[in-house]
Amino acid sequence: MKKIISLSFLTFFSFTILNAQRGKDGAKTVTATEVVNAYTSLTANANTGNTFISVTNSSLSNNFSGNLSAGDLIMIIQVQGVSVEDTVSSGSVFDDSRFHSTWGRILNYNNCGNYEFIQVESIPNSTTINLDCPLSFDYTSSGNVVVIRVPRYTDLTVNNGGILTADTWNGTTGGILAIEVNGITAINTGGAIDVSSLGFRGGQPEINSVFGGNRFASTNSGEGGEKGEGIVGDWIFYDSNLHGRYCRGAAANAGGGGTAHNAGGGGGSNAGNPLNWSEGAGVSDPTYNAAWGLESPSLVGANNSGGGRGGYSHTSSDENELTQGPGNAAWGGDSRRQMGGLGGRPLDYSTGKIFMGGAGGAGDGNSNPTEAGAGGNGAGIIFISSYGNVTGAGNITANGQNGGNSGTTAGAPFNTVTGKDAGGGAGAGGTIIIKTTGTVSGITIDVNGGEGGDQIMIEGLFANIGEAEGPGGGGGGGYIAITSGTPTRNATGGVNGTTDSPFISNFPPNGATSGGVGMPNESIPTFDVSVNNDVICENTTSTLTATINGTAPIGATIEWYDAATGGNLVFTGNPFTTPSLTTTTTYFIRVCPAPYRVPVTVTVNTCSAISASFSSTDSTLCATDCINFTDLSSGGTATSWSWIFQGANTTTSTQQNPTNICYNSAGNFNVSLVVSDGVNSDSLYMANFITVTALPNSGADGTATLCANATPINLFDSLGGNPDTGGTWSGPSAL
Repeated sequence: MKKIISLSFLTFFSFTILNAQRGKDGAKTVTATEVVNAYTSLTANANTGNTFISVTNSSLSNNFSGNLSAGDLIMIIQVQGVSVEDTVSSGSVFDDSRFHSTWGRILNYNNCGNYEFIQVESIPNSTTINLDCPLSFDYTSSGNVVVIRVPRYTDLTVNNGGILTADTWNGTTGGILAIEVNGITAINTGGAIDVSSLGFRGGQPEINSVFGGNRFASTNSGEGGEKGEGIVGDWIFYDSNLHGRYCRGAAANAGGGGTAHNAGGGGGSNAGNPLNWSEGAGVSDPTYNAAWGLESPSLVGANNSGGGRGGYSHTSSDENELTQGPGNAAWGGDSRRQMGGLGGRPLDYSTGKIFMGGAGGAGDGNSNPTEAGAGGNGAGIIFISSYGNVTGAGNITANGQNGGNSGTTAGAPFNTVTGKDAGGGAGAGGTIIIKTTGTVSGITIDVNGGEGGDQIMIEGLFANIGEAEGPGGGGGGGYIAITSGTPTRNATGGVNGTTDSPFISNFPPNGATSGGVGMPNESIPTFDVSVNNDVICENTTSTLTATINGTAPIGATIEWYDAATGGNLVFTGNPFTTPSLTTTTTYFIRVCPAPYRVPVTVTVNTCSAISASFSSTDSTLCATDCINFTDLSSGGTATSWSWIFQGANTTTSTQQNPTNICYNSAGNFNVSLVVSDGVNSDSLYMANFITVTALPNSGADGTATLCANATPINLFDSLGGNPDTGGTWSGPSAL
């Protein structure tokens, strides 16, 4: 017996496509110094879940060909606004015992360090930006929240002589470089991405100074040098909220100013161990352990996180610094006291916040014009959001600025000694994040602290050096995190400054210490979303499945929209089965907080191409029966087809372009059909599609089981041989 199985064809094919917004600014090649971001600031608090922000200017057109618009990318980051200790132990505002080394200790980070990338949905007016995804964090506008327009490149190449950089931090915006690259980022030999010295601003020198100062904070410039700027705020904030911008206390990660008279400024800080900050002491050079051991407590072996401490105050006597400790009246002047600015405190990166490097404090000065060294600027932030490899032999750098020297290398006037003030503390290294679905290789990444300022003393004709002051402390190391790869990474602390005064020839640091190491080997997770296009027949549905590659945030939800920005939410979840479609349709997948939507297109055809399908009105056979598999597609384009049969005994056979397939044994057979037109192919699988029944046998009681459409058979009793009644029993011609 033969049965006919019909075969018809329709093409299905799929491929993964790129999303619509990433890469919208095209490829970029850098051959000179360029700033590629535009900046504005938040003007009102913004909270988690908000879908708009208020800003100073929503156009953000600087360094771009047009105003900010739908599909563009912004970064939001709050750079200041922590709460710090400013407690009173006893006495009045003017009592020197009032302030202690705990002054400036971080009590709460609040929203400082929060950041996110988010896609623009629309720009309704000149001061509002509507967001594609709700905000993931809270932001306090008084904490200086920077809003940065981020270019969206297909590929980025930085060639020899090219420097990609940022605007300098001005107290409101700048200091941060952020880019998105959809493909390859190549930083070639001689090329760089660099925000060194572009972060928080260093303390500035002053010319007033009194002997015997010992405060940690003051509004009186005579009592000490100016502190550096950091995540607490700037000098206006110090004066208004923290009893002043001057003197040695470290305000969070900012270095303290040298306290009067003529002590060195402290170095700024960034990353490190927050529990390993001890009186801002920094890292002591073991070469001079004999001198460090004269401090109380001893500074021998000091290896602290954070910025380095500024050097001792003024001395006017040439004593032996290896036997005579600081603070002894024998030194004359200000007794060479331990009044250097404290090194800035290391910051906590464990919660995912990021920060610019803290600035160094100024050395205290009293010359007119002052010769004291300014504090060095901290480094800024570099954030590369990449969906490809980051490679090359160039550099990505965010180093802190060196502290200012006291004095110069120029000659001194007649009968005059120059350089009689203190050196400034250095700025801390910044933060570099490379968040990529590819790998990072070849490049060198540096977030080193700057070097403390030196005291450079020069004698004019008939003049003699008769004193010494404090050099500046080194800046602390910064923070580096990448997703994958093994580039060279450095976050060293900057070395302390020195003095060349002959009074301190045995101990050039003169109390100044180096900055502590940062955190160069951290990691950051990332994820991407992909989805395949589909092709279907008209008036049918498609099931679309989005795939998350990498580590998505907990609670991330896949949403399906009908537009690249805005539009209507058509489904939440995964996979998504479309309604029956009659025309080609594109959907857009959003996984907040991913700052993009991924398009997927369902192409609707009239079904003249190829697919696999088969059916049978009767797939139950008797053993030895056959099936005729015939191409009845009527206009189909298939050039070959294969039937794959697998029985209960797991044996498998394949028939190419078959006609008759006969079955000799009973059992259930699984069937797979594979069709091809030479380019596209499709397959269809049906379990237990064909059932083969054994040929009938007679029973002892004269009964038998027959297959449908069986031919007549003779029934025998269990003894065999002759029929029981001598006659012939015939089954029906059809059952």
